[in-house]
Amino acid sequence: MEKKKTSKQLIYVVMAALFAAMITVFTAYVLRIPAGNGYIHLGDSFIFLAASLLPLPYAIVAAAVGAGLADALTAPIWVIATVIIKSVIVLPFTSKKDKIINSRNLIALIPALVVTCVGYYLADKILFGAWGAFAAVIPNIIQIAANAAIYIIFGLALDAAGFKKKILK
Repeated sequence: MEKKKTSKQLIYVVMAALFAAMITVFTAYVLRIPAGNGYIHLGDSFIFLAASLLPLPYAIVAAAVGAGLADALTAPIWVIATVIIKSVIVLPFTSKKDKIINSRNLIALIPALVVTCVGYYLADKILFGAWGAFAAVIPNIIQIAANAAIYIIFGLALDAAGFKKKILK
């Protein structure tokens, strides 16, 4: 019995590491579009997937390490804010359902949008002042909307392939 538990924990650790790597690459390097005080990227879609597949502690680590490393490599001034914000946006998601795309995870995209916009607004305000902070709101909305769409597409594809049942059960 203990061997099975260790195997499942090992799968979670490996998946968290893989998600951290994908989050880093898709945040820092793949389709990076400058906008506002930052840039639009695809890394958040992998944060949403990690939060839908991994137990909460693993998802938080994957999000914080992946996004934090991306900012450390490209825009170090944002590391602290990013680690906090990305850790918080995984909280409303669940990995306990049989499917990645379920009603709770779809609804979780709304608080992810709010936390991202408010979190980066506050960080922008501290770093650049009120007008600089306001300039980043629309790009953050666009980024989360694009990442939500990609997450839904990937999630539906993984659900159709039976990914959770084959890998995590």
